[in-house]
Amino acid sequence: MNFEERIDRAIKEMFKIGYKPHIFMDMRIEHGTIEAIKRLIRSEAVQSGFTTLWEKKRLDLSMENIIQEPEWADIFTDEDRLLAKKRLKDYNFVFDK
Repeated sequence: MNFEERIDRAIKEMFKIGYKPHIFMDMRIEHGTIEAIKRLIRSEAVQSGFTTLWEKKRLDLSMENIIQEPEWADIFTDEDRLLAKKRLKDYNFVFDK
């Protein structure tokens, strides 16, 4: 599976739990998947989609979590992953071991 397919799979799961990430999907069309994710992660503001996933107890589907997966290490910088990890920790996300 490539990165685009991984994101598509996460979005399908979001739809299944009743969340449609319209803003992210629009950003993805406008900027491309990777740039859209970088913009979300680098934003100081926590995005509404992230809080929606938190409310649904599904931060595992967040872009912040997905970019932690080792197979995407060459796509995002260490700083990107650290920013994303901090946001997840701020919301008490429990990481897989």
